[in-house]
Amino acid sequence: MKDNLRQIWYDQNLISDFDCQYTYVHDSNDLIFTIKDIEKQVTTSNKLPILQIECHGSSDGLQLGSMEMVTWKELFNYIRPINIASYNLLMLNLSMCNGETVIRYIDPTQRAPFRAVTGPIGEVLPEVLEKAWLCFYENYIKALTEDYGLHKLAQSSGLIYYTQDFIFDAYYDLANQNPELFEALRKKELYEMYVAEGPLLIDPKVHSLWVAKEQAKIKEKYRSMFCYDDLKSLQQEAYNKLKQSEE
Repeated sequence: MKDNLRQIWYDQNLISDFDCQYTYVHDSNDLIFTIKDIEKQVTTSNKLPILQIECHGSSDGLQLGSMEMVTWKELFNYIRPINIASYNLLMLNLSMCNGETVIRYIDPTQRAPFRAVTGPIGEVLPEVLEKAWLCFYENYIKALTEDYGLHKLAQSSGLIYYTQDFIFDAYYDLANQNPELFEALRKKELYEMYVAEGPLLIDPKVHSLWVAKEQAKIKEKYRSMFCYDDLKSLQQEAYNKLKQSEE
């Protein structure tokens, strides 16, 4: 894949604008070292990071060559400093099975670990992944200039694309975003509580209202911080300085 990416940059005359690096990661120590090196490059060289991870994937996280499992929570804690250092510009691309399960974990009290994540759904063959990512990267630059460009590009490449805003709202604004799914999840919760504890003295409607109210509190308190809304002025200032340095 790395050779194909270099060829794409060459064919599109992007060699001077993009630095494509490949690092083999065997275990968690290698992963941590590599991620810290990327953070250093972002901090010292004003590089805007696209982190593509290719490995086995499950609903719980990543499986490295050493057979170690890295949970989504652990991965997010590792890469969050990169996203902070880049003023919320880290694009995470997952080339693995079950890439869509990346949204199963979220910590609303922390800043988002990435601006957006792209990956496949379910189990995928290597040749299917290669075809999908080639399509994605061949049209990547063009997609940046279009409305919802990356979302459309991911779909046309057979991938999913989730922004940090979408992920946060899927957890903490679902009562407004998708009321039917919200109610279905509440029923599932009550059923699981019934199986574990026996008959419940809980009114389903009251339970739904209580959950919606608690989620609304979390949204009001943390969404701005999670989605970096409080840093947008600094993002614009950093962007202006970068453009000035290029002139």
